[in-house]
Amino acid sequence: MTSTIEISLYPLVDDYPAHVLAFLKKLKSIPDVEISTNGMSTILIGNYSTLWKELGMLMQEEMASGSSLFVMKVAPGRREFVEG
Repeated sequence: MTSTIEISLYPLVDDYPAHVLAFLKKLKSIPDVEISTNGMSTILIGNYSTLWKELGMLMQEEMASGSSLFVMKVAPGRREFVEG
């Protein structure tokens, strides 16, 4: 099943841009997942099972390394931004 996840990472550290960029780099290494980013969040589109497995590991790693918050929305199917 295809799923869309919108995720935002909020590292609660002084050098937060470096944490966000490093996390984005790891997200982009997930195979068979479409990724688009903007100034507020990242959209991941792919197989539901693959997304949760890979994202879960990356989130666990990020949270174990310090203080970080994640905000997420999860939806079935493709949910893409449409300019109107």
